Amino acid sequence: MLAVLEDNVRTPSGIAYAHAARMARERFLDTGVDALPTGPAFTMLGEALRAAAPAGPDDAHVVLLSDGPSNSAWYEHGAIAGRLGLPLIGPGDLERRPDGLWHDDGGRNRRIDVIYRRTDEDRLRDERGRPTWLEAALLGPVLGGTLAVVNPLGSGVADDKLAHAHVEEMVRFYLVEEPLLASVATYDLGDEAQRATVLGSLGDFVVKPRHGLGGDGVSICSELDADGRRAVADAIESRPNRWVAQERVAISTHPTLCEGRLEPRHVDLRPFAIGGGAGARTAPAALTRVALARGSMVVNSCAGGGAKDTLVPA
Repeated sequence: MLAVLEDNVRTPSGIAYAHAARMARERFLDTGVDALPTGPAFTMLGEALRAAAPAGPDDAHVVLLSDGPSNSAWYEHGAIAGRLGLPLIGPGDLERRPDGLWHDDGGRNRRIDVIYRRTDEDRLRDERGRPTWLEAALLGPVLGGTLAVVNPLGSGVADDKLAHAHVEEMVRFYLVEEPLLASVATYDLGDEAQRATVLGSLGDFVVKPRHGLGGDGVSICSELDADGRRAVADAIESRPNRWVAQERVAISTHPTLCEGRLEPRHVDLRPFAIGGGAGARTAPAALTRVALARGSMVVNSCAGGGAKDTLVPA
């Protein structure tokens, strides 16, 4: 059965890793399969970035905004910027002016039309309600119509894992059709009845923080002992609105070369939809993420996961 675990809308990563996996596989192994090349995925991304420019795509100046080497996806930031010919800049490179946001582009000051934001900071206000550097730099030019941010400010709402519980309903409401893929059943632990259902059989569920990233804070309850499950239950009961639960599903395994021999490892698939204008296209590059630790179902790269080449038939 195919099912969608969650959606990543705010700062999705992986296209450069999918391409790197392709390059590595082609160097060492010829599958003999006629597959679509991964390179056009970068072309599609570049077109979408330019199309977001407030004055249109012609001569749009696009930059990639990154935290720098401290960001776990720093490799991808450099790979995408290099492939698309974008300046790779940090927060300290931004200069607010009355007519927009500027930066020094190799000794020449240029006004920025589009920022491809790949920063860990995604909030306009911090925990105390104070403006973050992101608001200070970007919000004015965005509201003034001189700057576009990809993905737009506010798109993180869709990254709330509770939103995933309603995706099938959204498809039916907005598209008036049935979803092609089912979503893994997701429970709102702020709802008393749903919370009681989950706590009554906690071992059947995976508990996730609503705003967690990269697998942080995820509890696969079937793998926990009694004390571990009690700690999860206490966390849920203490602040139920901070958590969701998903029914535990059997994640596929794939033969994986580990220390010189093939062993099964759990995998998932991350496809990429790139939107621009009124439509969206699926990129010809997809990332198969693999949990390299024996028995683990956590495939995130920051938790020691890896990637496999994914062949999309031509």
